[in-house]
Order: sequence, then structure tokens, then C-alpha cells
Amino acid sequence: MSKAEKQLAAARATRDQAKGEFDASLAQLRGDPAEQTIGGRVAERLKEDAAAALHQALDIAGESKGIITGTVAALALWFLRHPLIAWAEHMLGDQAEESETDD
Repeated sequence: MSKAEKQLAAARATRDQAKGEFDASLAQLRGDPAEQTIGGRVAERLKEDAAAALHQALDIAGESKGIITGTVAALALWFLRHPLIAWAEHMLGDQAEESETDD
């Protein structure tokens, strides 16, 4: 094998190696259709975590119906406190007026 043939064989080997590396890089960039982008993976993870949290919350809610009912009632009373206080003052005011007129 002459010197030129050896150089040609070495050049071809280098070319083939470079082409193989290029093809591997290109395949990695194109990606497998099953693989997702970073944003897609983050969104998928968040969706899975939210679903797990919802299932856990539903399980806890099923076990603690009394506590949840009491909490909802307390929140309703808190938000309606001003109308309830006004109604109670009105009712007590009417009773005080009736007792004064009875005397």
C-alpha cells in the first residue's frame, strides 16, 4: 500500500468517524418522538404532582367530613358576620322596645 493510499484510508476513516458523530448529534437534537422537551417534562411533572395532591386531598376529605363541614360553617359565619350581627341587634332592639312598652 502506497503512502497516498494510506493517507486516503486514514482520511476516509476520519471522515466516517466524523459522520458517525455528526449523525449521533443530529439524532440527539431531533430527539426521539417519545422524549419531551424540558418545558414538556416540567409541565408533565407539575400535572402529575397536582393530580397526586388532588387525590390525597380527596382521600383526606373523605376521612374528615366533620372537620371540613365545621370549617366551611365557620368560614360562612365569618363572611356573614356583619349581616348576622345587624340582624341580631335588630332582633334584640325590637325585644328591648317591646319590654319597655310593656312596663
